[in-house]
Amino acid sequence: MKRTQRRHSRNGASKTGRTKAPPRPRRPSRSVDEPRVGYLVIHGVGNQHRRIGSDRSVLHLMGRGIVDPIEKAHGGSSVTWTETPECRESSTEWPLGTPAHATVGITGPGQERGTVLIAEAVWADRFRRPPWYLRWLLTIGYVLLSLPAALLLIGPDRRDRNFWAPTEPSPKRTLARSLLEGLRPGAFLFGPDFRHIARIGWRFLTLVVLLAAFTALLLEHTWWTVSCAAVLIVLLSTRLNVGDHVITAVARSQEREKLLAFLEERLRWMRAHCDKVVIIAHSQGGFLAHQLMARDGGRNQSKVIRLVGVGSGLKPIWLLQQIKRPLVCAVAWMLPVASLCLAWGASPLIEPSNSEIAASMLMQVKVLVSSMAVPLGAQSPQFSTDMLHGVVESMERMQSGLLLVGDMSWERWVAMTVSATLSLTCGLIIRFRIRPNAKSIFALPPTKGTKQLKWEEYSSHHDMVGRMLLPTLPQGVEREAAPVLGHPLGDHTKYFDSNGLLPRRLAAGLLTDIESSSRSFGAKRWMETVARYERALRKQHDRRRCFQGVLMLWVASATLLPRIAHGATIVEAVVGNWQPLVVATLVLSAVFTWRGRRSHRELVAMLDSELRGEPRPTPPVRIVVPDGRIATTMALAIGAVFAFFGALGLSLLSKFQPAWNVGSPGAPMLAAMILAILAGAAGSGYRVRRRWVAGAGFLACLPALTSEGPPSSSVPAWTTVPGGTLAAVVLVAAAIALIGLTRARPVSLPDAPPSPSAVPSQRRAASDLAAVGPDRE
Repeated sequence: MKRTQRRHSRNGASKTGRTKAPPRPRRPSRSVDEPRVGYLVIHGVGNQHRRIGSDRSVLHLMGRGIVDPIEKAHGGSSVTWTETPECRESSTEWPLGTPAHATVGITGPGQERGTVLIAEAVWADRFRRPPWYLRWLLTIGYVLLSLPAALLLIGPDRRDRNFWAPTEPSPKRTLARSLLEGLRPGAFLFGPDFRHIARIGWRFLTLVVLLAAFTALLLEHTWWTVSCAAVLIVLLSTRLNVGDHVITAVARSQEREKLLAFLEERLRWMRAHCDKVVIIAHSQGGFLAHQLMARDGGRNQSKVIRLVGVGSGLKPIWLLQQIKRPLVCAVAWMLPVASLCLAWGASPLIEPSNSEIAASMLMQVKVLVSSMAVPLGAQSPQFSTDMLHGVVESMERMQSGLLLVGDMSWERWVAMTVSATLSLTCGLIIRFRIRPNAKSIFALPPTKGTKQLKWEEYSSHHDMVGRMLLPTLPQGVEREAAPVLGHPLGDHTKYFDSNGLLPRRLAAGLLTDIESSSRSFGAKRWMETVARYERALRKQHDRRRCFQGVLMLWVASATLLPRIAHGATIVEAVVGNWQPLVVATLVLSAVFTWRGRRSHRELVAMLDSELRGEPRPTPPVRIVVPDGRIATTMALAIGAVFAFFGALGLSLLSKFQPAWNVGSPGAPMLAAMILAILAGAAGSGYRVRRRWVAGAGFLACLPALTSEGPPSSSVPAWTTVPGGTLAAVVLVAAAIALIGLTRARPVSLPDAPPSPSAVPSQRRAASDLAAVGPDRE
């Protein structure tokens, strides 16, 4: 008894000198069926608060989008959805109210039951925005101050990782390997260096075309420009100005802290109801979720097992934040200035607008056109000698035009010196002042527990927000590209579409989270099946994008080369022909987007049927391996070029020699267009029908079959037919292409699921899939 009294007295004495701790909020009682796994979905930019409680709410678009694939695969009775609306009334336990959430019951194929709690965190109305009359002014001012950030739109993305990362132990071996790869036949289509340059060139061309269109609109249609500017100011003054959300995350620290405090409260609500929490964040929500997990040494990581960023704005928002630093801002402005100085100073060396180079190009075209159209019997020795002299003179003039170092003015040398000085200064600043502070910038603090937080980032290759390569994330964070549509804006908003692959992958992760040692939902099989279809969609998407790029290359060449040959620079040619380039870009983008959406839906429907256990249909995707494309592509491209110039020559011949009765001079032009399209298709991996190649060859031979040349008794009749040389060259190219098409080996995708009873076929399918090569686009 005395011992007990002394213990009580010691406890009382120790408590008198310290403040009594506030009572912890009581954890609500939970029944056996209450969820132990919770998903917190966080939206990106936009006014999602106006959709709370509707079918377009964040809870439905992101949360329901994850469980809908399970319902499609296992039937309507496999998923139950019990929704609770949001409550904004403040209470002692939850000062910011409770979120809209849903209790989801999932029944597996073996009648196993699991429960998941899915809640939304809608932050769009949880911060104070500037008054409407200042909102547009602040937005435009911030955009002008951050103008160098526009270069991020044409910068490297995740597809260029292999180009930037060293492939050999030493830089010399890496350079030697790149040079050897560039000398391979077909490297212009399949080499990683060419694809990297082509992507940057495509984006730069698009940017120049848009700037040219805007400049033309500004100069030629002033009232339209003023009207558009007025409409833009009105829109920026309303709630539709979602760019203000980004500015809040970048530049307004107090409002950003309010958002993080709100998300922390929502996460606390999830921890009170679940034992394991998964955060799925889209766009700017990915940046906020990362900041939340890194806050105060990672104190918010308790019970959070996985952070999933989808099209995350982490990299672009971080870079926009760094532009506020004086050194970073100086580098951001000096690099574009250095690039412009280099482009202007070195333009005599790299631009084909020099008179010598333009003249040599015209001479070579003249020789090629004449040799393709004029009959062999009409080519006198003097004609042949003039052609040979023209070829030699064109080569000499081109060589002299390329070596104009001694003829460059001092202004251009000064511009190149300024460019080199600015580039060196930027390199030193980045190396010694910026890079040391940027190491492990995105690394999350370690979790205080045995199980560490798992961080995953998903993005499509074309999402203008999530595709950025630099700065790099920690190793293992960035996952394989999510196949969407291939559109810079459309991809960013279509991740959680009902026909998307990413919701099915997230559904596989959800099944993994609710599995245990006593119950299985088939998550492993689900994940493997989704991975096979993702691989098929990526390969199909690569093929489609390559084909679109080659077609755009043909269109740009046919549009720009005439102006360049007459002395215009590349930029001048683009600005002068911006209308056809815009039309071609829009038409090709619309056609390929429509086709991509259709094939995407077909493969997703096929995936759902396989997940339901239905018989697997015939694989719809058949891609030709790269080794079987090179000879065919080169032959078709050469045939297209010769057919094009031959058609020009025949048109001129029919105009200046009407007595020769040149027939069907436009048929070779049609053949050139068909061969160019077939070359792009073959180089991209499509199966090309042999009859299409034969038909194009027949079109190129029509002038030779229907024309009547100058009568001559001293030479055979076939040598006097206009277009005979053209027909012979195109037929040889078509024959080589037909041989290549006969030897082409297609690979069927998606590959067959693994099966113990089909080991030889699995090995063959694996070798075929490896022959297709890694993901490129």
